[in-house]
Amino acid sequence: MLIDYAAATHPGLIRANNEDAYLLSALDGEEPILNSPCRILPQGEAGLLAAVADGMGGAAAGEVASREGLAALALVLFSRWAAPELRPVLEAELPQALEDAVHAASEAVVRYSHHDHSARGMGSTLTAVVCLAGRAHLAQIGDSRAYLLRKGRLHQITEDQTLVNDLVNVGVVTREEARYHPHRNIITQALGSPQPLRVALSTFTIHRGDRLLLCSDGLHGEVADDLLLALLQREPDPNRVLQTLVDAALTSGGRDNITGVLLAFDDPALPLPGMAAEVPEVPARSAPPPDSAHRRGLWHWFRSVFGGGAS
Repeated sequence: MLIDYAAATHPGLIRANNEDAYLLSALDGEEPILNSPCRILPQGEAGLLAAVADGMGGAAAGEVASREGLAALALVLFSRWAAPELRPVLEAELPQALEDAVHAASEAVVRYSHHDHSARGMGSTLTAVVCLAGRAHLAQIGDSRAYLLRKGRLHQITEDQTLVNDLVNVGVVTREEARYHPHRNIITQALGSPQPLRVALSTFTIHRGDRLLLCSDGLHGEVADDLLLALLQREPDPNRVLQTLVDAALTSGGRDNITGVLLAFDDPALPLPGMAAEVPEVPARSAPPPDSAHRRGLWHWFRSVFGGGAS
C-alpha cells in the first residue's frame, strides 16, 4: 500500500519550548522519523506507523515525555513485527499489539521521570495509527486528534479525553462553550499518568482518496473544523497542505505548540469509497468516562506537577 505523507511541528508564537513531537516509522527496522525532516520510507508488508504526541511537564520535561513515548511505541511495535513469517498471524492481533505498545510508552515515560528528578511527573498525549493491508488501526490517549477527510466531508474520528469534554457529554456545557472554557486543556488520560490507562481504539478500512490528519491541540484548537476542511481540500500535495494548516494556526494566534501528520491514500489498489460519504465502520470512541476516584487522582497529579495540567 502506497501512502504519501507529510509532517510538521512549530513552537507557536507564545511558548519558548516545543513539547510536541511526531513520528513516522515503517516498522521494518528502518530508522524512524522522529521530529526530523521527512524522507522516503519503504512501505512494505510491515505497515506504516504515524503518531503525534503533546508533552507536558514544564522546562524540558514535556519535550522528553513526548519523544520518549513515541520512541517506545515504535520500538515495541517493531519488536512484534521483527519476524516476517509472523506478520500474517500478528495482523489479526494488531489492535491488541497497539494497545500494549501504548501502555509500554506510558511506562517508558514513568521510568524516565523516576530516574530524572527534574522530569518528575511529566506526561504526554498520544494519537497513533498503524496502516497495514488496507486498514487503519487507531489508538488515542489525551486530546490530540485524528480527522478523516473522505469524499469532501471531514470526520473527527477521535473524542477528546478532557474534563471539559466530559462536561459536554453530560450536557453541562455546549461544544461551542467548550472551545473557550478555561479548563479545556485539562486531560483525563496521559502517558506517564499514575492512573491506569484506558486506551481508545478503533479500526477502519482505508479508501482511495482518503486523507488522515493527526494533530495536537495547538492546531485543532486554533483552526476551526470548517477551515480545516477547506484547507485540506485546497491542495493535493500533503506537504503544502500541512504547511498551510500550520500557517493558519499561527495566524489564529499560535498560542500553543503546533504539530500535524497528514497521510494521503491514493494507491490505485485501494477500494473507492461507496456512493455515500460513509465514515469508518468502527469510529474511535473515548474510553468510558473516568470514575470519580480516577478523575480526582488525575486532578491532583496535574495540579501538583503542572499547576493546572494544560497540555
